Amino acid sequence: MKLISVNLPESYLKVLEILVAEGKFPNRSEAIRVGIRDLIKTEYLIEEERVRRNLTPSIQEIF
Repeated sequence: MKLISVNLPESYLKVLEILVAEGKFPNRSEAIRVGIRDLIKTEYLIEEERVRRNLTPSIQEIF
């Protein structure tokens, strides 16, 4: 795993702390990882759907 630095608004950090305090995540890092994972899954599926509809070129065509 790689270590990265991210600047977050104070309000985001407060919500992360609440999620950890409620036991929904073991720590802030895990909550952030899950959020990024879900974002990637969602965006990837949206992109795949666009490719299927031929609204945008596939990644292979771009690169």
